[in-house]
Amino acid sequence: MAAGRRIVLATTGSLGDLHPFLALALALKGLGHAPLLATHEDHRAKVEAEGLAFAPLRPSTRQIQERLGLDIADVFERMSRDPDFLLRDLQMPFLSETYEDVRAAALGADMVVAHNIVFGAAPAARALGLPLVRVALAPIFMQSATDPSETGPAPYVFTPRSAAAIGWNRFVRALVRGRIAASLKPLRDLGRRLGVAHAGADAMFDCGHGDGAPVLGLYSPVFGPVQPDHPPGLTLVGFPSYDSEAGGRPALDPALAAFLDAGPAPIVFSLGSFAVHAPGDFYRASLEAARVLGRRALLLAGAEEAERLAGAGTGGGDVFVGSYAPHSLVFPRAAAIVHHGGIGTTAQALRSGRPQLVTPFLGDQHDNARRVRRLGVGRRLRPKRYERGGAAAALRAVLEDPAYAAAARGLAPVFRGEDGAMAGALHLDELLRQG
Repeated sequence: MAAGRRIVLATTGSLGDLHPFLALALALKGLGHAPLLATHEDHRAKVEAEGLAFAPLRPSTRQIQERLGLDIADVFERMSRDPDFLLRDLQMPFLSETYEDVRAAALGADMVVAHNIVFGAAPAARALGLPLVRVALAPIFMQSATDPSETGPAPYVFTPRSAAAIGWNRFVRALVRGRIAASLKPLRDLGRRLGVAHAGADAMFDCGHGDGAPVLGLYSPVFGPVQPDHPPGLTLVGFPSYDSEAGGRPALDPALAAFLDAGPAPIVFSLGSFAVHAPGDFYRASLEAARVLGRRALLLAGAEEAERLAGAGTGGGDVFVGSYAPHSLVFPRAAAIVHHGGIGTTAQALRSGRPQLVTPFLGDQHDNARRVRRLGVGRRLRPKRYERGGAAAALRAVLEDPAYAAAARGLAPVFRGEDGAMAGALHLDELLRQG
C-alpha cells in the first residue's frame, strides 16, 4: 500500500458532485493518505467539518452571481433550457481561475483526481507533471454506441440491435462531441499557452479517450455497465455513500422522526440541493397528488421553499415539510420516492429498495431517469406533465403495480453492498503504487 501520499481531489457543483468526493477523501484518509479537497467556497464548512484539508476552487456561487448577474434559480432555469450554458457561461469564463486554483492546490502533491467538469484540472496536472485520474460520477459521462446515454436531443437508438444501429449511434456521438468541442476552445487555447496536451470533447464526455488518463467511475456497474467501446482505463467501483448535512453521522430531526413513526410510510418528495432552488409548481403538484391518493407526504423542499410552504399553512397532520433530511434515513421508510434524478439522490433511492418516480429537469437527470425505468424500479414523468395533473396517475401506477416494489427490493442489496468510496480509494492507492 502506497500510504502517506498527498492527493488533490477537485470537484465543483452541487452536493451530488461534492458528496462522492467527500466519501472518497475520507476513505483515502482511512488508508493513511493525505487528501486535500479543492472545491468552491460554498462547501468549505462541510469539508472542514469532516477534518479534511480544503482549498478554494473558483468559481463560487457568489462569483457566478456577480459575473452573470443571475441568482441560483436563474442559473438553474438557464441550464434547463440551454444545453450550452454550463460550458459557455459557467465553466469556460472561469477556466484560468480554475486552472490557477488547482495548480496551487497541487503543488507538492502526488496525484490529481478530478471531476471531469473541472476543466482546469487536466492542464494543471500536466503542467506540474502529476498523474491525473478523471472521475465520472454518472454513466452519461462515459458515452457508448452500444449503450448510449440520453444526451439532450441527440437521436440515439437506445437499444441498438444491429450493426447499423450501432453505427448510427457512433455518428450521433461524433456530432455531440463536435458540438462540445466547439465550446471548449478556451481549454485548447490554455493548453497551447502552457505547452501541454489538451483535451477536446473527451474532457466532458468519454473522459479519458485520447489522453490515456485513467477514469474512475464512481457509479454502479449495474446502473451503467462497462461497454466494449469504453476506454480501457475505465474502472467502475460502485456508488460511494455519504449523506451527512454538517459532517459526522447522519441523524434525523426529532420532529421528522416522530412524523415517520406516527403513521403509514409517506411518499417522499425531494429535488436535491440544486433543483430545489427553482422548484416551480413541483411541491404544489406533489401535495395535490398525495391528497388525491390519500397518502401521507414528506416534502424535502430546501430552506426557502420550506419556509414559503410553512407560511402558506402547509404541514401538520399527514404532511411534513422540511428543508433537508438524510436520504439514507428517510428513503427506506418511504412508500415511494419522487425525485429529480440527480445521481446522488438516485443512488440513495436505489439503495433504499423503494419504488421511484423521477421528474428530470436537466443534464444527467434525464439519462438517470431512463436507467431507473430500465431497471424496472420506477417510472419517469416530465416536470411539465407532473405539474399539470399527471403526478397522481403516475404515482398510483408506481404504488399499485407490485412489479416496481419487487424490482426495487430485489436490487437494493446489490447497491447497498457497494462501497464505491473504499473501492475507489484502493484503486487510487494501487495506481500510486504502480506509478
